[in-house]
Amino acid sequence: MKNKTFAIIIMLALLFPVVAPLTLSAHAAENSWTTKAPMHVARSGLGVAAVNGKIYAIGGSTDSGFAPSIPPYVAYSEASIRGFVGTNEEYNPATDTWTYKTSMPTPRMSFAIAVVQSKIYCIGGRTDAAGSVDGYTVINEVYNPETDNWETKAPLPASASWIVASVLENRIYVMDYSGTTYVYDTATDTWTTKAPVPAQRSMVMHQQSSTTRYSR
Repeated sequence: MKNKTFAIIIMLALLFPVVAPLTLSAHAAENSWTTKAPMHVARSGLGVAAVNGKIYAIGGSTDSGFAPSIPPYVAYSEASIRGFVGTNEEYNPATDTWTYKTSMPTPRMSFAIAVVQSKIYCIGGRTDAAGSVDGYTVINEVYNPETDNWETKAPLPASASWIVASVLENRIYVMDYSGTTYVYDTATDTWTTKAPVPAQRSMVMHQQSSTTRYSR
């Protein structure tokens, strides 16, 4: 019995140095960065969404986009922002590969993007390098990853760019930099205008530090 117990102790002692490094290695991996395969097309101002375990990188600007050295207030009127694309790339985390998919019909950047029932909605955005609201669009296009097809839906009530979107109960809430709130019902393909955000905000410059909760 003593010999058996001693043998077990020796076995555990021999295993411990092997098990410990594996545990430490796994722990370190949780708080670290890993470089993965790059997109085929480098872009700024693109929209990114995840559907069914895949990541989709859509649209953006490919030429002279926002350099880190350009302050946001300068970039607003930067005429060199051009080369708008509708490029649509799908990333598969399991294989670490990118695949070209059907491009977004309207090339643009800085649009709102949202996922409802496994479909990706791309709303508004900038289509012109003029640096004014004349270069903004009302277009609302939806992408179905399952069929790799695009469809045009009811347009945003007013042209806008630098906008954000959130989803609640299959409705898409779009807010622009002026605080205007639009709600898109994906079931009826209709828009309604709701109460504006109480404090005007800039989506890029973050001039406001307050937080506001919205109730339907």
